[in-house]
Amino acid sequence: MFSRSHLPLNLWFNIVEMMTNSPDRVITAKTIFKELGLGSYRTAWEALNKIRFVISHNEPRIKLKGHIEFDEMVINGIGSEYNKVSILGALEIEGKKRLTLQMIKNPDEMNIKDYLKKKIDKKATVITDPDKLYIHNWLVLNRIKQKSSVKHYGANFMSIHIILQDVRYGLRNGHHSVSEKYLQRNLDEYVFTFNNNDDRTKAYEKVLNYMVNTKLTAYRSAEIPKRSFLSIIAGE
Repeated sequence: MFSRSHLPLNLWFNIVEMMTNSPDRVITAKTIFKELGLGSYRTAWEALNKIRFVISHNEPRIKLKGHIEFDEMVINGIGSEYNKVSILGALEIEGKKRLTLQMIKNPDEMNIKDYLKKKIDKKATVITDPDKLYIHNWLVLNRIKQKSSVKHYGANFMSIHIILQDVRYGLRNGHHSVSEKYLQRNLDEYVFTFNNNDDRTKAYEKVLNYMVNTKLTAYRSAEIPKRSFLSIIAGE
């Protein structure tokens, strides 16, 4: 990924360090542009997008275990009530306390069930909204234990609902606009920093390793997303 880059290596290292140490879990190109004094905002955006791509491209897919909270959040798109996506989230509330976030373009019953199948271990216990009958039925069919969602208290507890609201806040305050495809890369960055929060140095080294071992052609061949922006973020 570093090949043919006009950006000096030390600046790449600085950007990765800023990303893996960001208290907000998702850093913006605007922040990078200002703090590193890069020549243009576009340079900062392209560098950040490449790093997000290698994280999405290389980070292993996981299945959550133990007691898991599940929730979803709908984001409406600009210009049409039908232009919307859902962000699905699942969080282990014990053990490793790992997180997954997935953007679903068509948030229908089938796509949500597919997410649950890919992300949740069959021996897990799922805590979710009891009003979502289709989720209840799928969990019963797959013999996965479930509990009704309850309020949790304590300074160290961070529920999936709070995380989804944190994601929404970050998108609203950190971006002018974001396409559907780039939204998933933002989510992958958030998940990466969340799941590697206990060892920031290891996270930094992991991203650099991904950068070294990912070919530039893989990034270039990635599908160019349509210009479809989400209404929770001010339009350009």
